[in-house]
Amino acid sequence: MSPQLRRFLPLIVVALLLLVLLPLLNRGHKSGLSSGDKADRTKEAMRLIDTGELRFKARAGRYTSHLTDLVIASKRLGQVLAVGIAVELDTSTTGRAYLARVTGENLSLLRARNGAELTTNGCVVIKSGSGVDCKPATGSGTTTGGTTTG
Repeated sequence: MSPQLRRFLPLIVVALLLLVLLPLLNRGHKSGLSSGDKADRTKEAMRLIDTGELRFKARAGRYTSHLTDLVIASKRLGQVLAVGIAVELDTSTTGRAYLARVTGENLSLLRARNGAELTTNGCVVIKSGSGVDCKPATGSGTTTGGTTTG
């Protein structure tokens, strides 16, 4: 073996070990919610918003376009939205109808009511993953043709 190769042999061995060991060390477990859990939280947020709107209308005689009104009435809604779910609320001029769009990392949900009648209830999978689908979360309704009702 040449003297130059002997001098650089320890560096070559260390470099090869690093190339093998570093990828193994970087494979750590992901922390946080799974894709399915995030999708369930998005569905739960829509269910809580719909329930909150119906309760608000029963109390005030109209729907609200303010998310604050719904979060104040439901502590769980605030907890669910904390995972990074975006909500858009709109009500008609008279407050008799509302539209809610809830968007999470994996799902986008749209629901509209005119009076008590559910007029629109859509679901789109934005990013597929394990447990991500448009089926309703446990106990929140029934599935009809890829959209949820409930």
